[in-house]
Amino acid sequence: MNKIHATVVALILGASGALGVAAATHTTALRTPAAGGVSDSAIAARTKQLDKVQRQIARAGRDKPPALPAVPASRSSSQPPPAHVVYRRPPPIVLVSNSGHHESDDENEHEGDDD
Repeated sequence: MNKIHATVVALILGASGALGVAAATHTTALRTPAAGGVSDSAIAARTKQLDKVQRQIARAGRDKPPALPAVPASRSSSQPPPAHVVYRRPPPIVLVSNSGHHESDDENEHEGDDD
């Protein structure tokens, strides 16, 4: 490889590495300092909402659940029990197909016996 080719390849690799580092720092926002755009009043309002929800959860945990509705009377006493179903498989269907192949084998064996 020529020195020129090696230099070009090294420059391309260096440029791609620099662009990769620039993209990574842009993605993770390391270039700019963290913005402090949240005010103390917004934090206090959110804390108040969270405290309210926490009290509701605690209250729901202490309360008894509502009573379940009464179960309706069973109707099965006036109806006869369902019939017992027994499944019986039908007998297997066997199909026998005779091919001439086995008979021709028997004939060839008998031809050799005539000698």
